[in-house]
Formats: sequence, structure tokens, C-alpha cells
Amino acid sequence: MADRPTLKTIGQIAGLSHVAVSKALRDAPDISAATKERVRKIADELGYTPNLAARNLYLRRSSAIGMVVPAMGDSTAYDLVFNEVSAAAAAMDFCVMLGSSHRDTQLEARHCAMMVGNQVGAIIVAPCTSDISRIKAACASTPVIFIGGKTDPEEQYALLCDYRRSGVLAVEHLAGLGHRDIALLTYGPSNRTVSQKEEGFAEAMERRQLTPRILRSGDAADALQAGVDAVETLLESGPPPTALWCASDYMAIGVMDALRRRGLSVPGDVSVMGHDDLFFGRYPDVGLTTLHTPMAEIGRAAAELAIALIEGGGREVCPRQIFRPSLVVRGSTGPVRL
Repeated sequence: MADRPTLKTIGQIAGLSHVAVSKALRDAPDISAATKERVRKIADELGYTPNLAARNLYLRRSSAIGMVVPAMGDSTAYDLVFNEVSAAAAAMDFCVMLGSSHRDTQLEARHCAMMVGNQVGAIIVAPCTSDISRIKAACASTPVIFIGGKTDPEEQYALLCDYRRSGVLAVEHLAGLGHRDIALLTYGPSNRTVSQKEEGFAEAMERRQLTPRILRSGDAADALQAGVDAVETLLESGPPPTALWCASDYMAIGVMDALRRRGLSVPGDVSVMGHDDLFFGRYPDVGLTTLHTPMAEIGRAAAELAIALIEGGGREVCPRQIFRPSLVVRGSTGPVRL
């Protein structure tokens, strides 16, 4: 295999020092346009790619961002977050190192420690629990940006979603359709995201002098089955509420399937809402009313904050931001049947 071309290789062909070649490729103002064009042509012919490790060593900074999420795949919103982080980072010549914790706190901390060992400049973490002590210990002095909703908004760098607002929007929508018997279905493990949804829901119900019904069932790792189990639990005690708000879209799919297998129609007998606005909710045969979380916006903001922290230099950054959900009405909710 031929040796990888270097700045020195290009310089030997162009009759220039490696310093002049580096300046030409960086479009330095003290190098003529003709020289820049000649150097770039030689670099293209040789297939030259810059040695980022050497550049970073010279600049004393990293061009890599770490990112750790609880899970990847169609059943989560983290694919969308990663896509936005990756695109925003690439536009600024940064790469992203991704790790999935599989909702395991020890693996989560291990990913963080390995990324620090690989000298990433900052780490973006969507923690799998609200206990972030392992993460902070593993990241040591490397800046860590928390995203999602499980962490305290007073953390040094936190880009969070207002899940308490989600409860308000869900109750406003369902009560506006005439529903008074409304239940929130959530799942374990307990964390700040779940508690915010429950608190926002309970407060919104009580303001309307309605009795909040909250049922936790199953686990976030299998939200679809948690929805099925919740319906079975509700039906064991009598007729179901006329409206159900579910902690996630996947839980809502499990709920809708379980209701229909029991001979109940959606939304005729029971209105069902989800949370997250995952891709499948838009399909006509699903038509899931849900709450959209601005994960793309959070991803872009996280990448911009990470790069600002790495580059320093007095760039303005907004270390803490709260993003608000929005209501998306489709066909799974309707007026209460009188």
C-alpha cells in the first residue's frame, strides 16, 4: 500500500515548504491565488486528506464530539437527535462518536469514559435515568451537555424539553373534546421526565375540577407492551376512561391495539393520545394524535453548544434552554361519546 500523501509530499512537488502548503490549503491571505490553486490541484491528484489528529494537536483542541443515548432505532426519538447533531457538527468540520447505553447506567458511564479517553472535546448525553452522578464522574473535566428532560434544568449545560407543559396540552385537548374521565398511562423507571408529565397532567386536571387518574405499567424498554398491560389493568376494574394520554407514541400503539382486540373503537369508544410524534404516527392507518417534541432543534442546539465549548474564544453560548412541546391532532382523538 502506498504511503499516505502529506503536506511535505505536496511541497516537494510544488517546490514549497510544508508550512506554505498548509497555508495554501487553509486559504491564508499571505499566499497568492495562483499558488493556492496549484497546491489544491496537486492535493486532489494525490488524494490528500488532512491529518486531523496532527492539526488538533497543533491547535490544542479536539474536532470530535461524543454522544451517548439510551437507545437507537425506530422506537425512539434519538435517531432524529443524532442525525441533527451529526449534520450540524459536520458542517463545522467536527465528527461525532456515538454510543448507545441500552438503558444501562454502567454502560452509559463506560461509553463516557471511553470517549474522554479518545479525547472528544465535549459529550452530549441523553441520560437513561435522572441520577447522573456516574456520568459526571466518568466525564471528569470534559464538558457534558445534558439533553431530553431527565436532568435538573440548573445543570451547567442543559437543553431540556418542558414535559410539564405536555400534561397541560394533553388535558386542554381532551377536555376541549368533552372528556372528563381522562387517564395518563406511564411506565417505569421513575425519572424526571415521567414525573413532569404526571405533575403537569394532575395540575391541569385539578384546575378543571377533574379527578386525575394515573397508572404506571411496565417499563420504558418495552413501551408497546406497557401499553397493552395498562389496558388490561384498566379493563379489569370496569369500563375504561373515555380518553387516554400515553407517555410515548409506542405506548399509545400498544394501547390502541389492546383496545381494538377487546372490541373497543378508537376514537369512538376511547380517544388515545401519544407523546414524541414519531414517524409512524403520521400513517393514515395509525393517525395518532400526539405531542411533538422538538428533538431536531435540541440536536442542533446541542451540537452548536458543544462546538462553542470546544473552540472557546469568547463565542456566545446559551448553556441552558427549555424547549416546548406542541400539539399534533390526528384521528385517534375525538369528541366524547354521549
